[in-house]
Amino acid sequence: MAPSTLNPQPSTKVQRLRRHIAPIALVMMVIATMLASCQRKPLHLAQRGNVSFTTAVVDIHLDFLWGEHWEEDLQYPWNEEEHGRLGYTEPWGIRSIVYLLDEEKRRTEYLTRNMSKEGGRVNIATKEHYDMLFYNNDTEYIILTTDGSTYYDATTRSNSRTSYTRTYDGYNQPDQLFGTLLNDIYISDDADDYEMEYSEDGSILHVYRINATLRPYTLIYLYQVIVLNNNDKEGARITGAQGITANGLARGVSLFTRTTDTKAISLTQDDVKPMVTNQRVHLPCGHDTIGDIFAARMQTWGLPGITPILEVTRGGEVEPVDSTFVGVGLTLRSGYTYVMQKNVTEQMKERPGGGVITLVIDAAKEIPDTLINRPAPDDGFGASVSAWGNSIEADFTI
Repeated sequence: MAPSTLNPQPSTKVQRLRRHIAPIALVMMVIATMLASCQRKPLHLAQRGNVSFTTAVVDIHLDFLWGEHWEEDLQYPWNEEEHGRLGYTEPWGIRSIVYLLDEEKRRTEYLTRNMSKEGGRVNIATKEHYDMLFYNNDTEYIILTTDGSTYYDATTRSNSRTSYTRTYDGYNQPDQLFGTLLNDIYISDDADDYEMEYSEDGSILHVYRINATLRPYTLIYLYQVIVLNNNDKEGARITGAQGITANGLARGVSLFTRTTDTKAISLTQDDVKPMVTNQRVHLPCGHDTIGDIFAARMQTWGLPGITPILEVTRGGEVEPVDSTFVGVGLTLRSGYTYVMQKNVTEQMKERPGGGVITLVIDAAKEIPDTLINRPAPDDGFGASVSAWGNSIEADFTI
């Protein structure tokens, strides 16, 4: 009987082709699986191979040390366009120092790199532990000393400028210095800890990202001087100041521990802002009144022998190494400079991380009447041309 046209039987060639389709499909599936597996990133990087990581300095806290109400504490009408920057300015250059740690977590060899404020990239070995120090290198007056592993200290040079307080070694004000130390960073060889990027030549990079927050080592103090009862029938008794000196401050700071030097020194600021008269002021005793006011901004390392960030965050009472005095070279209306000192130890203890220090001077009671109209000393050469002779004869030895 002839085959049914409704259900035809396959030919012999078709039957042979069907017998080969299943093995071919299986081979294609295996090849596809192998290709897919080749595209997956490896489970581990080569042991102790070199990897690249990025330090991204993206979150720089520059204002937390001021406290919550420091702007309310400053009563001097500070105009930044006229008087200069009041707070911190963001650094533009960063130096990184990467220390290799041995099995006992001691710093051994190290490498340094200069980076932008956004960060940079260095190559270090996997399966190792590192300490990483970051600080801004756009400074001029700061002296950095280190032995490479156990200490890294910042100071400034001493000077012989006029001081308006008790005898202390005078030092220059530090530049603004920010930094942080990251301790015991382990560089893994697990690819899951990395991000994959392509370099300019198309090769694959395994990038390990580290975020570092820089905080200030230098502290800003604003010394504002309120002058009461400054006017008599002849006018203002005090017209301003030649300079302000703060003593009992730290000579430097450790970049590793953030602890300030125990040696107490003095800093002088000659840039005293002009006196503003008839200003409504709030006195430390709680009273409001009308007075005259002037101010000066000073960058310091803070009080000696403390860790300012720790003291600010924990809110404990600070015990300074020595009392802190502020001396002001007051300019009287005659031009005479009268030095007055004020003990500000308690205010400094309350503001270990920087802030506003207020001095109050009662011009009628604290400035002797005998000095108000006292002429300024003659510090120049006062001879006139008419006093010279036609000739001067003198013997001298060469």
